[in-house]
Amino acid sequence: MASFYHLKILDLQQNGLYGSVPPFIGASSLKALYLNSNKFNGSLPIQGLCELKKLEELDLSYNHIEGILPPCLSNLTSLRLFDVSGNQFTGNHLSSLLGSLNSLEYIDLRHNCFEGLFSFSSFVNHSKLEVVAITSDNDKFEVETEYKDWLPMFQLKVFVLPNCNLNKRSGDFPKFFLHQNTLSFIDLSHNNLEGSFPNWLLVNNTKLEYLSLRNNSFVVSPYYNSYTCWMDVSDNQLIGHIQLNMGEMVPYLIHINLSRNAFGGSIPSSIGKMRILEVLDLSSNNLSGEVPKQLVRNCRSLRSLALSNNKFHGQMFSDDFKLTQIEYFRLNDNQFTGPLTNVVFNLSKLSMLDISNNNMSSKILD
Repeated sequence: MASFYHLKILDLQQNGLYGSVPPFIGASSLKALYLNSNKFNGSLPIQGLCELKKLEELDLSYNHIEGILPPCLSNLTSLRLFDVSGNQFTGNHLSSLLGSLNSLEYIDLRHNCFEGLFSFSSFVNHSKLEVVAITSDNDKFEVETEYKDWLPMFQLKVFVLPNCNLNKRSGDFPKFFLHQNTLSFIDLSHNNLEGSFPNWLLVNNTKLEYLSLRNNSFVVSPYYNSYTCWMDVSDNQLIGHIQLNMGEMVPYLIHINLSRNAFGGSIPSSIGKMRILEVLDLSSNNLSGEVPKQLVRNCRSLRSLALSNNKFHGQMFSDDFKLTQIEYFRLNDNQFTGPLTNVVFNLSKLSMLDISNNNMSSKILD
């Protein structure tokens, strides 16, 4: 690498490169290094790599690199992008390492094997931070965000921390979110967070497009943001009725999963106004009544509809049924009645149909 003294950008991504990551000795002018999506293995070199003081972007994602992240990486104080996702990194020193990298805008540490406690207060001086993505592929990693008198200087756009034992001791939803209003993507699924559903989060972040709070322990019915297009709040303890004007509140919704909660009442007819909805999962709740005709007549973009394990009744396959794009259709364990009309047999894209444990009656056509 000695001949690369003047090299500023090195992009080797998406090749079949293998072996150890080279030390890059002599490449001291490098500002961007992309080694992602190769087959590099072994541990990271300390010599050379930690001397790239001008480096602003480092992407080592999706290789087979293991061991700890060298502590001397904290010398790379010009780093704006740091992506080591999809490797086998270990260690419990992330707080001290990342605390020095206060120029960071984008950090992705997902799918590694980190351990110990990561303190989110390490980002106290990171005023430029916009994207944070952290997970660990074991149960030995925790993230703590609750510290007295800590106010972030940053405004996040993306926050991805699924399965991180987030605030494990308290189960509290991160309070620093009270000071965030530019979020567009949030995934805090599988964290056992507790308390009332954080409706204020959707009120404060009016351009929130993606929200996954799956598999936590939230209660109370969620608020719907008109900008949201993807929402998964399944596997919680949400109660109450689905809002009557839901279809008017979230007209751009493409995917919504409310399954495995405790919603009661019926499906509001306004859901028929969600013309671009592709996935609707209301399974395993306490919903009842008939499925509104507006749903089966107007939501013609639906590819997946799950209503199983509720108390729905009435005839599903009437002449109003216009869900011709449907691929996955689960109606099992309800009280539906009526015949299987030709409507069912004309669904050319259907790949899975479950109508078991209902009261339907019909002769199956030859």
